[in-house]
Amino acid sequence: MRNLTKTQWGLLFFNALYTVAFGVYYLRSFNYEFIAYTISIVVVIGLLYGTLKYTAFPTYIIFGITTWGLLHMMGGSVETTDGVLYAWKIFPFFDGGGDFYVLKFDQVVHGFLYGVVGLMFYHLLQAVVGIKTHRWFIAFTAIFAAAGFSIVNEIIEFLATVNLPETGVGGYENTVLDLIFNLGGACIAVLGCLLVRKFK
Repeated sequence: MRNLTKTQWGLLFFNALYTVAFGVYYLRSFNYEFIAYTISIVVVIGLLYGTLKYTAFPTYIIFGITTWGLLHMMGGSVETTDGVLYAWKIFPFFDGGGDFYVLKFDQVVHGFLYGVVGLMFYHLLQAVVGIKTHRWFIAFTAIFAAAGFSIVNEIIEFLATVNLPETGVGGYENTVLDLIFNLGGACIAVLGCLLVRKFK
């Protein structure tokens, strides 16, 4: 923690600021689903910063996780014409009725998050594990590692629906669309990073 850059300290302070602010908001509104999500973000940020001396994640990854955390907290509180921000239907690329709708804010956040997670795995495999060759193989390993890790998120959402009387979590179509956007986000981020490095 002592070796953090000024930018990383600033991001840590910002994470603390918005989690406390939204945590208080969700406590006052008795939104138990997002109280649990606030706790999960605190755990994620704690693990991220607590392991930096081993992982050496670059600042752009910390910025990505910070952005996701803020979007996630806003998703359950900011009101739109469709309800809270997570329910916001951005553009009707496809409307199959009910949860079967593309594109929603929730899907964008899923894609963004697992794009960042894909970059985290790519960084770990190269910088920590030390695999410097076979970049395309490492890229696809990182992509599918991120997609696999995203299953944990879907399990947490499932547990929320089982244990809480009311949640904003959708049904079968929502879960499958989440998984598609998780994989898509990881593909775009990791392959995009690989191509940028190749042509840089």
